Parts: sequence; structure tokens; C-alpha cells
Amino acid sequence: MTRSHTREKTRILVSLLSMVALLVTATLASAELTPWNQEEVTAIAAELAETTTDLRNALRRQPPPTLGQPGKRAFHQLRDDLASIQATARRLHNSLAEGATREETLPTYQRLNSSVRRAADELRRMQLGEPAAGKVQAAAEVLRRLRPYYEEEPPA
Repeated sequence: MTRSHTREKTRILVSLLSMVALLVTATLASAELTPWNQEEVTAIAAELAETTTDLRNALRRQPPPTLGQPGKRAFHQLRDDLASIQATARRLHNSLAEGATREETLPTYQRLNSSVRRAADELRRMQLGEPAAGKVQAAAEVLRRLRPYYEEEPPA
């Protein structure tokens, strides 16, 4: 791998990390709770389940770092985190599709956010190719659309 190729991957990774940092900040300073709309939240959760599946599939197509290359452990940790994220996103969608309320699905939503933060930490440790990077951005955008239904503005 050439240095320019490594620099390009590093640039992509830094861009992704900036996006994740903005999303985490938005979580902490979100607007007031949006009135619950079961159909809308279920539709967003369905989209999230689909995008997390796309993300996991994109990472599966990425070759793992070779022996002795930095990031091998982070790569496998990220794969494991994405499996958890995918399963949690599906569970959230299925619960909502069965009529579960905000209160009933809040723990699943919170678990999903926690898993995304762990995955973001792993992203800092590895170089991610462009196809997977686009999938990360798509999944983060869908998750951001769910936040107003689950998170209130912190007290001033």
C-alpha cells in the first residue's frame, strides 16, 4: 500500500469520525421530544434496519488487515459491533411494527446508540474504504432522524 493510498484512507476516516462526533453532540443537545407517531417511527426504524444491514454487508466485503498490519483487532471488533447494531436495529423495527410504544422501545434505542458509539471508537482505530464509509454515513443519518422521538432536550 502506498503512502498516498494510506493518506486517502486516513482522510476518509477523519471525515467519518467528524460526522460521528457531530451526531453524538446532536444527541446531547437535541430539541424537545417530538410527539409520538407510530407509523413514522416504525418506517424510520425499518429504514435503519435496512441501512445497518447494508453497512454490515459492506464491511464484510472489506478485506481484513493482513497479519502484522495495525488495525486487525479493531477490524474484528467493528465487525462484531456491526452485528450487534444490525440485530438491535431489527429488534427495534420488529417491536415497533408490533405496536410497541416509546417507553417499551426506549431501552432498545438506547442500546443502539451505545453500540454506535462503540463502533465509532473502533472506526478511529482502522482505515475504512469508501464503500463502507458511505454506508456509515447513511446509517448515521437514519439514526439521527429517530432521535427527536426518543430524546428530550436536557434541562437548562
